[in-house]
Amino acid sequence: MSAPRPSLLITAGDPCGIGPEVMLKALASSLPFCRVTVIGDLAVFERTAVRVGRRLPRGSHLEFLDLAHRQRYTPGRPSAASGRASLDYLEVAVGLLRRGEAQGLVTAPVTKWAVERARRGFEGHTEYLAHAFGVANPVMMFASPALRVVLLTRHVALRQVPSRVTPRLVRDAIRTTLDGLRREFGIRRPRLAVCGLNPHAGEAGLFGREEQRVLLPVMRELSRRGIRLEGPVSADGFFADPSGYDAVLCWYHDQGLIPFKLLARDRGCQVTLGLPIVRTSPDHGSALDIAGRNCAHPGSMRYAIHLASTLVAKRGQTPIVERRVSGGV
Repeated sequence: MSAPRPSLLITAGDPCGIGPEVMLKALASSLPFCRVTVIGDLAVFERTAVRVGRRLPRGSHLEFLDLAHRQRYTPGRPSAASGRASLDYLEVAVGLLRRGEAQGLVTAPVTKWAVERARRGFEGHTEYLAHAFGVANPVMMFASPALRVVLLTRHVALRQVPSRVTPRLVRDAIRTTLDGLRREFGIRRPRLAVCGLNPHAGEAGLFGREEQRVLLPVMRELSRRGIRLEGPVSADGFFADPSGYDAVLCWYHDQGLIPFKLLARDRGCQVTLGLPIVRTSPDHGSALDIAGRNCAHPGSMRYAIHLASTLVAKRGQTPIVERRVSGGV
């Protein structure tokens, strides 16, 4: 008897954002080998399909799980109701994952302030999933064929970054990154670069001592254990040629994501390391300013689905093949 196909869930994100549009466009061109379940409101996808001039993708391994909210959502105008719907999609997905009915999750972007109106304290998908699966220190990695970037802090004010990054945080992030590179990407001896916080990585303390106080003790300790680390490197020069490194750790959001998005273009996504399930997401937000205008590019969503299905199949020792469906992009 053959093993069951691995299963991948895709949550629709903010029904007022570009999530439904990029999902339709991404799924219209090809479907991965694994079974795919889209969790959202079917009425939203039907209206989106009409708006962008496409048919709903169909396939023997694709289904829509319709939560059938009664509200009619307006593109570009999120509300507490759309935030509640975004959270409902995610809660249903977590339930299926906990029961072992799926092995991977792709999350379309949400509008955080709208979800926060439905649930106070909501910070984002990564934090929500970490809490749901009892993971203390998940790592947010952005992956593409050109570059992998790990963020030591996520969505925090820039002024909070120096106090948030501690030796323990750096040590945990490096270990989780190494485990993820080995397990998910099959890299036996990863080589990491670590960016400094300050210009010129602090210039030996002249422009700041965070590198000497926080980074160097941890890097020396781990290097003695045979871990391949280089840094602190100056971010303004490193990204001119990041080849030769399996990932680079960055202190804050823009330090890592500006070069990542310039290099990855539309072939990159986020992958959360440290969770018991595979989770990816596009590297963009809900893009309310262009929602409903049929101009959102599906590249990052397509890459997120491809990477998630690849990693899910790899965990299940299942080969990947692409399945063509009607209505290609």
